[in-house]
Amino acid sequence: MEQTFSPEQFSVQAIHALQQAGEFASRTRSLSLSPSHVLYGLLAQREADAVGVLTALGHDTEKMLRELKAQLGSRQMVRWRTSGAQQQERMDPALERVLHGALAEANAAGAPFVSTRDLLVSALANPTAEIAEWQNAWRIDVDAVRQAPVRVYEQSVAQAAQQYQDAAARAEAQRSHWRLSSVFLGLAAIMVALGVYLYSTPEPEPVLFFAFVTIGWVISLALHEFGHALMAYFGGDFSVAERGYLTLNPLKYTHPVLSILMPVLFLLLGGIGLPGGAVYVNMGAIRSRWMQSVVAAAGPAANALFAVLLALPFLLISDPTLWLEHFHFWAAMALLVFLQATAIVFNLLPVPGLDGFGILAPWLPDSLHRALAPFYSFGFLLLILLFWYVEGFRTVFWRIVLVMLGELNISPVLIDAGLTFYRFWM
Repeated sequence: MEQTFSPEQFSVQAIHALQQAGEFASRTRSLSLSPSHVLYGLLAQREADAVGVLTALGHDTEKMLRELKAQLGSRQMVRWRTSGAQQQERMDPALERVLHGALAEANAAGAPFVSTRDLLVSALANPTAEIAEWQNAWRIDVDAVRQAPVRVYEQSVAQAAQQYQDAAARAEAQRSHWRLSSVFLGLAAIMVALGVYLYSTPEPEPVLFFAFVTIGWVISLALHEFGHALMAYFGGDFSVAERGYLTLNPLKYTHPVLSILMPVLFLLLGGIGLPGGAVYVNMGAIRSRWMQSVVAAAGPAANALFAVLLALPFLLISDPTLWLEHFHFWAAMALLVFLQATAIVFNLLPVPGLDGFGILAPWLPDSLHRALAPFYSFGFLLLILLFWYVEGFRTVFWRIVLVMLGELNISPVLIDAGLTFYRFWM
């Protein structure tokens, strides 16, 4: 095609019709691209304007396409080997008139680009002898095609390119929603490096023991909140992906005081794993009450899975004397498992603000929610009072924790040593 025509002047479907016309002309060894080939390309675009209009006017476009293909395909031209300049495809002058006519049709209609209907109208209004013969055989009225109200929406090249870019951007954003954050990977790498150090050093620096356990705790916090976010996403709240909750980035879940300072303070004072992070879940978007309960339970479930993974060496090796050779490392691992156990029991308490209450909340009547609403903001204070001033509550709490640790084959001696090493300045 000559440079007077550019892709931006045509719809995507019109370009596809011209491309298919060129491919058909090449297959039949035609010496030039003619309006007849373009007519074939137009009829081959089953979802475009031209076919839509002809079909609405009662024409059998599939039959027309078969007849065109049979007649044009029977004309196998022989091309002699010539110089490079002579081998180049040349445009049939009749086709040039059709393209100019199609541009005029689009301009007259105030359209920003040439559609397949514009090409069809121009081919019928500027017919070659061959097209005139088919037009007469098929009884196509060019004015009826031009004025037919039926129209299939066609896209410009610019629109198609923009849609492609938008789709690519959405796909990239979707991938980034699930991509592990560099923060999480960095913390995991530091934890592994510290673990190797603790394992290989008989008397490790106390501050590095503290760092290993604290980083392990932050990683468990990320896993806990990721569990909530993952189930919320599958339950229907897709906003958790946009907030970055599916990347395991602790910075997306944490608050400097509630997520770092308070849990460490609880650990130092009472030896309790207190998850302080929180993800915002739009429970209104979750599709069922069952799924709302699953979302609430997913956090403690993530802690349970992490605890089992950490406890695998203790479960697989029954000889307790083996823990003495790398005592600091195993004490740190035991302490991390202990923290997971306390976090699970702590979080499953049916107190407002904790996951245990979140599991029950979807099933409670609205009247009870209204009655409890004034106390929701005091759930944390209630826990402190229960833990420090109600001996029966503490007894039951620690008994459940010890049963869990016993099932995981974690020695209380290692836990006590881990707490001592962790509070190295006390």
